[in-house]
Order: sequence, then structure tokens, then C-alpha cells
Amino acid sequence: MTHHGNIGKWNPEYALLKHYVKLNFRLYFRNIYIKGKHNIPDDAPVIFAPNHQNALMDALAVLYSVSGQPVFLARADIFKNKVLAGILTFMKLMPVYRIRDGYNSLQNNESVLNKVSHILSRNGSLVIFPEGNHGERKRLRPLKKGICRMAFQAEGKNYFNLGLYIVPVGLDYENYYKFHKSLMVNFGKPIAIAPFKYQYLDNPSKAYVSLKNKIAEGLKEVMIHIDDEKHYHFIDNLREIYRKRMKEQMKLSGSSHPEGFKSDRKLVRICERKIHDNSQEVDRLSRKVREFQKYLKRLNYKPWLFEQKKHSTPGLIATFPLFVIFLPLFLYGLVNNALPFFLPGLATRKVKDPQFYSSIRNGVALVLFPLFYLIQLVIFSRFVDGVWLRPAYLVSLPVTGYAAYQYYRLQKKWWFKWRYNLFRVRQPRYFRQIHRLREEIIQTVDRWVEEYSALLTGNDSANGY
Repeated sequence: MTHHGNIGKWNPEYALLKHYVKLNFRLYFRNIYIKGKHNIPDDAPVIFAPNHQNALMDALAVLYSVSGQPVFLARADIFKNKVLAGILTFMKLMPVYRIRDGYNSLQNNESVLNKVSHILSRNGSLVIFPEGNHGERKRLRPLKKGICRMAFQAEGKNYFNLGLYIVPVGLDYENYYKFHKSLMVNFGKPIAIAPFKYQYLDNPSKAYVSLKNKIAEGLKEVMIHIDDEKHYHFIDNLREIYRKRMKEQMKLSGSSHPEGFKSDRKLVRICERKIHDNSQEVDRLSRKVREFQKYLKRLNYKPWLFEQKKHSTPGLIATFPLFVIFLPLFLYGLVNNALPFFLPGLATRKVKDPQFYSSIRNGVALVLFPLFYLIQLVIFSRFVDGVWLRPAYLVSLPVTGYAAYQYYRLQKKWWFKWRYNLFRVRQPRYFRQIHRLREEIIQTVDRWVEEYSALLTGNDSANGY
């Protein structure tokens, strides 16, 4: 078993690496919104309990958002290789052993537990994913009792004088797979372990269930949780179709992730209430949503295109010369960033679990971009003299790379709008059919929102959502 004796101590080398990892992580996302940090207790041991939807990116999201050097608990099978185990230990990961790792290996958990208790007794922090594994759906899966056992046994070793808290952490991604989308990190209200003391001493199994339910409630308050599995895809698709209208209903004028998060949570609650009250009406609308999604897939369109019947043709024509003017900048940025930008994508081609895509791309980019920039600078320096040209060239690489990406993104959006306008002119009957279907969907949900308007008022979460 890998030695973890110093894993809880502050490590200066790790601190330097953390700064670089945080910078790379920040550049990966367009925006990162951190809410509820006031819920993290001061001068007390903490176990952070995030929902788990996006593989390793979830761990990085917590690492980015909290101070210090928290220790992460991970499944033991990834520690089998000694070299990798050493790297993971340096990265402050500790193994948790399960029956599937071999019955005899479970005895190693005693050593892990002792280390966990020691870390927490020094006001350290842990990160444990209570779901146990990751899944792509925006819903909280059943929690494992491991986090409860860790918390109670750590308190028990300290005679319930530890003052330990569990802080639910809700992670919400605009898109799990694509680069330069937004992320929201919500810290929920802390859950003190001390109030469960006598229940635990009387009946540990009941205490595990009580604490597990409390953590689940806390997580559902700071994430988007679609509880109804049967209608999951219907509600999830409806979030995209109705989001703009929902924000109008809630008088949310902005387009930031927190506002979309707030409107999505309200819409989920309304849909699930309607499912409970009138499932037949929901099934009728569900068929219309599926039909609308088929049209979108067939035409390769996004739902936002249909939020307007027509996009300004003069505006599209006026924008085109700008693409021509900035084409050289795009080509310069593309040529100088092509390999480090596209190689991470190639690295995911044989990965079966798509939830690892962004984790792999982010990790590979962490190494490739500085490496390729250094190589390109060396090559450039062999052919170009000048004290200022070399640093200027180095600075130009990330700047024009980012500009090239924005050029590509805006050009793609421009092309979608142009195709949409052409489709409207060339196939008016087909266009009207799709638009009429969308209007029927919007009008139906409008009635639901009016019917359950009381759900649009009042506090929606620990952070005021």
C-alpha cells in the first residue's frame, strides 16, 4: 500500500502546481461562477461533498474554488501501479478500498481512516464524491454511505469534539464536452456532524441513513436535479427550448449562467409538479418535444435559432466583410495553435466514456500548450533576430490562438443564422410547420407557468436561487 504519511501537510511544490492547474482550468472555461463560499466554515474541519457528473473536471472545479490543499478520496484500483500511485499521492489523492478490490484489501481502510481523522483533527479538508461514481445526467444519483462512515468515525475518534462539517457542493456545467463554456460552483449550507452524535451511538445504521438523506437534500438545493427518470429527456430538452421564455417570466434580464441555472431549476419544479397532477398532458407535450428535436437533428440546427422568426439579413451581410478583414489573424492563430489545440481532441477518440472528454482535453492541453509554445519559440529564434521580436512572438501565440477560436465560433454562429434564413425562404411550408410546433410547446408551458406561478416566488436554495 502506498504511504500517505505526509499527504495532509502543506506542500510548496504542490502549491506551485496548483497555481498552474488553476490557470489552465480557468482558461478552459469562458466563465466560472462561484456562489455560497460564505457557507464554508472558518477554522473548522470540512468534508466537501460535490455531485459527480463530469469525471476529473469535478475534482478540478472544487480545487479551483477552495483555498488550501484539500485531500481527495478516490477508488483504490487506480493506485495499483506504483509509479502512478506516487503521482496520485503527490496530487493529494488517497485510495478508498471496496469489496470489488478484494475482501482482504478492506483492512487497508483502517489506515486510510486513521489518516483522514488526523487530517481533519488539524482543521484540514477532504473532498469525497458521495455518489461514488460519475454520470452525465443532471440529477443526483443515490448516495453511498462511505462519506457518512468517514465523518462519524472521524468524530468518534475525537469523542465528537472535532466540530466537523460536511459542505454540499453543486457543480453545473453549461456543456460537459465543449471548450470555452461556463461552469457554476455552488457551496451549500454546512451540515454539522455533532447533532447526530446520540443517534450514531445508539444506532449507527440509522445515523448513516439520516446523514446521507441530509447530504442529498443539501445537494439538491445547489444543483439542477431532475428527479423523474421516465420524463428526464423531456424535461432536459424543454430546458433548452423554453429557457429564454422562462427567464422572461421570472424577469431575469441577463444571459449569465447563474440566471439560466435559476430559471432551469424553476422549470424543472414546474414540470415535475405537472407530471404529478396531469401526466397525460405531459405525455402529449413530450411527443411534441421529441418531434421538434427530430427536426433540429435533421436540419442540424440549435434551439436558439427558432427564438426569432428571422435573423437580420442586412446585419448578416454587414458582418461578412469583418470576417474577410480578420481572416489573416485567424489563419495566423490557427497555424500557430493547431497542434496543441487539436491533439487533445484526438486523444479522446478511443475513450468510451464521453464524461472523460473534457478531463482528458484539459489535462493534455495542460502539457501540450507550454511545450509547443517553447518549441515554436526555439525554432522562431533560430531564424529571427531581435530582442523584442522573440517575446512579442511568444505573447502572440496564446492571444491569436484565443482570437482564432472566437473567430471560428462567431463565423459558425453567423453561418447557422444564414442557413436558417435561407431555409425560411426556400421551404416556407416546412419552416412554418416547425415554428408552429415550437409555438405550441411554448404556449403549453406558458399555461403551466401561470398555473404554478407560486413556484416562481420564494427562496429556491441555500444560496438564494
